[in-house]
Amino acid sequence: MGRLYTPFSVIMKRVILISAILSLLTFLGGCTSKALYKDVSDISEKNIGILKSNIDMKDAESVFPHASVTEYDKVISLFLDMESNRCDVAVMTQEIADMVVKRNQDYVLLGSVATPDSEEFFVVVPRKDVAVGEDSSIREMSLFEKIKGSLSRNLFNEKAMHLIWGGFKTTVIIFFFGAIVAVILGAFLTYLSISHKCLWLYKPLSWFVMTIHDIPSVVLMMFFFYVVFGGAMNGILVSIIALGIYTSGALYKIFKIHIMQVGKEQLEAGQMLGVSAFKCYRYIILPQAVKTMLPLVGGELKLLLRATSYAGYIAQKDLVKAVDAIRSFTYDAFVPLLLVSLLYLLLSWLIVKTLDCISKKYFYND
Repeated sequence: MGRLYTPFSVIMKRVILISAILSLLTFLGGCTSKALYKDVSDISEKNIGILKSNIDMKDAESVFPHASVTEYDKVISLFLDMESNRCDVAVMTQEIADMVVKRNQDYVLLGSVATPDSEEFFVVVPRKDVAVGEDSSIREMSLFEKIKGSLSRNLFNEKAMHLIWGGFKTTVIIFFFGAIVAVILGAFLTYLSISHKCLWLYKPLSWFVMTIHDIPSVVLMMFFFYVVFGGAMNGILVSIIALGIYTSGALYKIFKIHIMQVGKEQLEAGQMLGVSAFKCYRYIILPQAVKTMLPLVGGELKLLLRATSYAGYIAQKDLVKAVDAIRSFTYDAFVPLLLVSLLYLLLSWLIVKTLDCISKKYFYND
């Protein structure tokens, strides 16, 4: 019987390769041929983003009559569009412009413009799009400085580290206890089904669990939180209950099918030799069933891990919610999303590694 997990060295090679490809795509995305800005007159025909709370649409169109002006409700939405090249420049008040430039050194102030009412607004553009000349006060950053700045503002500052650690703990807690609930409930249903005991309990409980399993996990979590418990119960506990019940349906099917595949003959033979039914299942049936069910159980647990990313829908600060908070603070997307992807890869590897340690006990004599 082959090993159930991918070697750690292979996983690390894949992670490095994926990171390199994503970094290359990001670099190429920022290297498209574009005329560099020297002053605010160069943005007169560009895609300009403004904040509804800052500047009136009519004023913006009067200042930039030949430009395409788009309104945004949030600063983060504007700068995410700038990062994806759907918007070229941002026009906003000096207070917000200074805040953006201070938090993210990839953006600089190109200059200011005045509206017909003599209100002054400042133009923020990506540093890479500014022409750097001898008379320019804007200095071009080296690749090392860009990487260092990105890591510093997205990872190595107190606020970002606090968000990431808090989100990681929430994700691990929901997954760990949700998996325990799923395994216990799935095993209990399997026992009731095979033993044919307590049919009055088995039939409604199995119907309930299998019905729940047909509902999308994110809808189930929201239904439990806002309807069943009315928002009065802690969201982490609600996530554990909802995801545990959701995953138990699949585990119940896996447990039952693989135990039944072993065959009743071995159970009957054990009982004829004077072995109790419990010991027959413990020492004869389960060791054989576990060998074939572990890979499928691992797959379901991975699905449970991915479903924890929906905890943000019920106001829980999981890893995905932490990334959103970091992006709203630093106006970056690549580094936070890459980090959370690596953390989920690490947790997935730990799942299969744990299942491999369990399987060694059963595969030892093969």
